[in-house]
Amino acid sequence: MARNTSEALTEREAEVMDVVWRLGEATAEQVREGVPGAPHDSTVRTLLRILGAKGYVSREARGKGFVYRATVERSKAQRLAIQGVLKRFFAGSAEDLVLRLIEDEELSPGQLENLRRSVQPATPPRRRKKGEMP
Repeated sequence: MARNTSEALTEREAEVMDVVWRLGEATAEQVREGVPGAPHDSTVRTLLRILGAKGYVSREARGKGFVYRATVERSKAQRLAIQGVLKRFFAGSAEDLVLRLIEDEELSPGQLENLRRSVQPATPPRRRKKGEMP
């Protein structure tokens, strides 16, 4: 049975993409050397082919091989992964996800406070009165 492809990355695809993002461009051999667990060369090439079909990498012929470059930024891949997790496990609720992280002690009170400060909107600029100079 054929495997369904999706926009989100599998764990192994994410490991391959991590190498490509880190290096900027990479040959299959460089990817193989950078991926944990010493995967077989054909496994890496298959993963790169799948990532190409998903639109995550492009390849350019160079010498006897190919050089791969990311066509999707890491931040977009992260966003897609989070959206998938939210949809599948939290009925689309980011609040439920954060609550789960807090309940499982994945987020400490200090980390939560840092997050709260980093997303708080800045104080809105004061409105000038009619005729007041900037």
